[in-house]
Amino acid sequence: MGDESERVASASSGRIGRIELCATCAEGRATVIASGVQGGGSHPLGAHDTLGVVLLIAAMAAAAVLIGLYLRRRYRRSKRVDDEWQALAVMGELCPYGWQAHINLYGWGAPVPDDAPPSRTPLVELEWEQFDEEPGRIAVARRVWAPTIAQALQAMVEDRQTDLTLEQIEEVAAREDDVWWND
Repeated sequence: MGDESERVASASSGRIGRIELCATCAEGRATVIASGVQGGGSHPLGAHDTLGVVLLIAAMAAAAVLIGLYLRRRYRRSKRVDDEWQALAVMGELCPYGWQAHINLYGWGAPVPDDAPPSRTPLVELEWEQFDEEPGRIAVARRVWAPTIAQALQAMVEDRQTDLTLEQIEEVAAREDDVWWND
């Protein structure tokens, strides 16, 4: 036992001497954290310190979850419609009583309707209708213009989503008897 204390003492840069092995026995062999500051002493790690660290970690985890949920809801966007099958599925959900669409492609130099936007490329015209609860009755009829079929389909879906949002706002306002426009 004397040999080990001398070996440990010889590795230190200070005065070589005997190291008392029971220096921490009075504190009940508590875990000792050494300070990284030169000349700083060590202090025993108490239960309140551990509890504080655990509570801090739990609070940070809860905050991260809340921020993640907020960002997920905030940036939730509808998926883009890439083809006619997706447009068919999405419009089927958005128009519960049915809908139909007509796509007209205009080539170079073809006469276009007066309401067509000016364009240097051939245009795609998409006319769509949403049906009402009453069979055969048209609730909404719209026309969109785009340079490609995919963009025309996307514009149709976005138009319907906008209509649906406005309908929901009107329902909430009507329930609250806060209607300030004339229907």
